[in-house]
Amino acid sequence: MGDPVTLQVERLGYRGEGVARYRGFTIFVEGALPGETVEAQITQVKRSFAIAELRAIVHPTSERVVPLCPVFDVCGGCQLQHLSYAAQLQFKRQVVKDALVRIGKFAAEDVQRWVQPVIGQEEPWRYRNKVSLTATARAGRFVAGFVEEGTHEPVESTTCLIRPHAYDELLQIIITQFEQHGVRAYDEQSQSGDVRQLIVRSNHKHEVMIVILTGMHELVHGRELAAAWAKQMPQGYRLVSVIQQKRNDGKNGVRKRDASEEVLYGDASIQEQIDGLTFRISASAFLQVNPIQTRILYEKALNAAAISSQDVVFDFYCGVGTLSLLAGRQAKAVYGVESVSAAVEDAKFNARQNGLTNAHFYAGFVEQVAPQLLSSEVHPNVILLDPPRAGCGPEVITALLQASPQRIVYISCNPATLARDLRQLVDGGYALQSVEPIDMFPQTAHVEVISSIVLKK
Repeated sequence: MGDPVTLQVERLGYRGEGVARYRGFTIFVEGALPGETVEAQITQVKRSFAIAELRAIVHPTSERVVPLCPVFDVCGGCQLQHLSYAAQLQFKRQVVKDALVRIGKFAAEDVQRWVQPVIGQEEPWRYRNKVSLTATARAGRFVAGFVEEGTHEPVESTTCLIRPHAYDELLQIIITQFEQHGVRAYDEQSQSGDVRQLIVRSNHKHEVMIVILTGMHELVHGRELAAAWAKQMPQGYRLVSVIQQKRNDGKNGVRKRDASEEVLYGDASIQEQIDGLTFRISASAFLQVNPIQTRILYEKALNAAAISSQDVVFDFYCGVGTLSLLAGRQAKAVYGVESVSAAVEDAKFNARQNGLTNAHFYAGFVEQVAPQLLSSEVHPNVILLDPPRAGCGPEVITALLQASPQRIVYISCNPATLARDLRQLVDGGYALQSVEPIDMFPQTAHVEVISSIVLKK
């Protein structure tokens, strides 16, 4: 669309793209950084903004660094490897502040006081203990990787700097056995093939769970594959679970809760330890993938909750009960609600195996169960919230305001929906005390946030 334009990059967008102004128009330039002068080619024009492709960096910022990953420019797994880690943390804090001002309509001076510096990770590489990779057939070969931004196509790479070193070897072992046994990756165009996604998770003991997402058919040689993998694990790692999850449509974007499961090897779950408690995690259950930062996240959340032995705690979107049971060690009673039934069964099991008899868990959508629970005879002093990116539904916010607990601790992975929900809580009679971002995903644009909210007297 015309000749390249010269742009002065002002800031980063929430997805990590450079943002510039050109003749009064907002331009998004992936790969450009604040303070840089760049040449870019406009490729798409929308009503209120345009998208441009970076052609040249005329004047780079001092915060620009050389990405360590050889496929950073195409892989969708990371967005910020070209930005120094200190600047990444500053960017993430600014994203949170901007959301509170722009979406939450909070005063800038209040936001500046509330939002703390981001808690970074001492070693911001090789931190994930779980990867979910899309599979495809490419020139007769089996390829699995994070997808390229804006596509369904996985990026092939022999290494990944945000997963453990051993996963490089492990994934090669898995793919080699697939190819040797004639197991094909799924082709979205022809809707043929076997494996759609490949999920690998490990725990503190280096025990490994492998989940294979397929269509509804049996996986050919599935048990033979699992047995072969068990014999070839990287040094120090041990295979404890291989599960085939089946679904019946032609999409690669598999929702695991819709899939049926078959155990091909070992157990149907894996165990993890957090702060002295042991947790069973099923294949469909959610658990944070950065164990080092997860411990900090939960410690900060519990400090904000300030739970006493007389407090009753409700934990909405509780997953396998990690935060519920950590809170249950301090509380009189804790009640958790989660929509994934397998995770609720895990939570109940986890309460039993940790000897916590004061924890109670309910399966169902929080939007439906929370209003019922909050209107029951059990009255909470503290409520813990950890919703998905969509945030809390309006039914949940309404029920919270009617129940009027003394303290709410809101863990969010999306500053935009957090800001929306905080505005409703503050308008309903609560005071926001602090907002503490935590970097759960270094090298990416994602940020986790803990907000401490108290009922006004």
